[in-house]
Amino acid sequence: MATTYYRDNVVHVSSGGVQVDTAWYPLGSLDYVWHRRTGRLRHGLYMLFTRGGAVVVVIGLLVGAGLLARRIDFTGEQRTMYIAGGILGVIVIGGVVAFSVEGLLDLLDRAHDHGKGVHEIWVRMAGGEFMIYSTTDAPKFGQIYRALQRAVEQAA
Repeated sequence: MATTYYRDNVVHVSSGGVQVDTAWYPLGSLDYVWHRRTGRLRHGLYMLFTRGGAVVVVIGLLVGAGLLARRIDFTGEQRTMYIAGGILGVIVIGGVVAFSVEGLLDLLDRAHDHGKGVHEIWVRMAGGEFMIYSTTDAPKFGQIYRALQRAVEQAA
């Protein structure tokens, strides 16, 4: 009886072999199994420019707000109103930012799980080297590759 190490609607890893879609790869015929990740440089440049752009925008907004605040005269009758308005502005902006952070953190989690890099599983068989599986879903790739490692170790 075959032991199942991983199974979903596309991949089935068992003690007998690996099935990807309709292709079957018996463990006994696999000479070597490895993984490769591609697309990292482009993803790294994208991350660098978007994060760097966000930092530049925030710094620009802070500098602009500072220059605007220097032009306000705080010595007149409306001094209390300016200070109260500034405090209220900080509270409102802080509230908006606090609610925005949740959405940004969710996007960051999804970007990490489904990054721009493509994860590939390669095998060497008698007929040559073949890529048997490819995905951008890092957690799913990790589960499949670990299951394949366990299956190969048990077969050896």
